[in-house]
Amino acid sequence: MQVKNSGFTLMEVIGVLAVIAIIAAVATPQIFQAIQDAKVTSLVQEANDLKAAVARYYKDTGTWPRHVPSRNEDHYNQLMRNSDSGGNAIAGWNGPYIESQLSNPITPGGYLDLQVTSNANYACDLDGDGNGDGTFITYRIDGVPDNLAQNISQMLDKDGANTSGDTAWQAAGRVKRYGGNHASILVMCLARV
Repeated sequence: MQVKNSGFTLMEVIGVLAVIAIIAAVATPQIFQAIQDAKVTSLVQEANDLKAAVARYYKDTGTWPRHVPSRNEDHYNQLMRNSDSGGNAIAGWNGPYIESQLSNPITPGGYLDLQVTSNANYACDLDGDGNGDGTFITYRIDGVPDNLAQNISQMLDKDGANTSGDTAWQAAGRVKRYGGNHASILVMCLARV
């Protein structure tokens, strides 16, 4: 009487592992691309929501908000809390103007800043003449790599920034790179003020 062994041969196991490896090699880049696309879409949606929130804030108070979610002081979170830089109540404030605190979808925990500025490092060039076009309410997002920044610029400015090596998007339009020495800072001009 012969005993029959049950189980898999080494060749069968290797074959199954090879198939799994091939599927993983094909699927992994697409999964990572989908994750990156979701981050970009989330940031663009957040910017559109902020634009509306800032307009409501201005309509109610007659001033532009400063909002830095990484700071705990009330006067840096004016879209959610009713206090100015001195800790005083803001006249006409009828918020909160956003439903939940802002967070950086590209780099979790990364710095964010919403402010009014005419600083040349933040000034957007809407007409493409190479010069900043005045004072803007800007949304600064840190930790944004070039490929995602270009996708954001393409979505908002429709400037053809999807070409590898094209750097024109970094200075022109509503989406630009910070003009200082921090290569991962993206600035979105929400509105001219």
